Amino acid sequence: MSVDKAWLRPGMKVAVVSCPALGDTTLFLRLAWRLHAAGAQVTLVSAPLYPAREYLPDLEVVGDAQPDIVQLAEQYDLVICYIDWLILASRAGVDLLPLSNVAYLAGKKLPRQFQLEQRSVTVAGQVLAYAHNVICRDPKAGKTMVQWIDLYAQEVLGLDPAVPVPGLKALPPVAADAERRLVIFPTTPHASKNYSSRGFRRLARELVARGWQVEFVGTPAEQASLQRQYPDFTVHAFTDLKGLIDFLRSCSVVVSNDSGGGHLGSLMGLRTFTITRRRSDFTWRPGFNAFNSVIHPRFTFKWMGETVWRPFIPLRRIVQALPDWKGRPA
Repeated sequence: MSVDKAWLRPGMKVAVVSCPALGDTTLFLRLAWRLHAAGAQVTLVSAPLYPAREYLPDLEVVGDAQPDIVQLAEQYDLVICYIDWLILASRAGVDLLPLSNVAYLAGKKLPRQFQLEQRSVTVAGQVLAYAHNVICRDPKAGKTMVQWIDLYAQEVLGLDPAVPVPGLKALPPVAADAERRLVIFPTTPHASKNYSSRGFRRLARELVARGWQVEFVGTPAEQASLQRQYPDFTVHAFTDLKGLIDFLRSCSVVVSNDSGGGHLGSLMGLRTFTITRRRSDFTWRPGFNAFNSVIHPRFTFKWMGETVWRPFIPLRRIVQALPDWKGRPA
């Protein structure tokens, strides 16, 4: 796809409007960094990232939980917006479609009712073809969502994928004992994606026996329940993303379901293990570094209309992939 990069002039003002979900937020952050690296003046609209804005000095971070897309379109040359804000505005009776400098991004499918494929995005008088798009165009292609967002940046925005992105900066020092601390994120907003608490307990005990310091993280609303499920372990909960980022600086490994915790850990350079019932190359897996493994069941079967997968997760793959700290000095 040939892209005319003349639309992006140094200092051009671009707003990237993310969504509340942590995993998706990391992708919009990646896109914002790519635009900044290409010379744009970028504002990232993200309520979750606002408390951690000191770690994002290359971007202006705005913490609006309900972004005003009309106002952003007036203030910026280009707005790249998560599709749900268009859907929510439409339900509230607000028509955002006449805003010609707003591009909408969906995960895998654009809603048909808006006919976005037939609408142009115009930036400073130039048409930006295919700006309304999906991040993942082919879930069977084996690409991670990070690779897909980079492809959007390259093929649609004309950005050079070889240019490094800034990354998080001014982070707290890595804790002295981080190398042997492993954190487990045992929950997601979707119960069907969660591995069993019994399985996580077994994994945690095996790792402790090998000298690992294992801790758990949940949301504040989950903390008491998770502490009852994992009584022998510390269960953390953080009121904002800055607290979680600070804590992850004391860890070297993240084990999680298919959830935002794994994506954030990957973004921060940690080794991640993602437990899922999907195949190993499923699109929505951590992909910010090369130290990401997908742990999927050896096989599954249907029972009473449900997929049975949790008993067949090979936890030994995680245990065997990690060093044995037992007997080594702390």
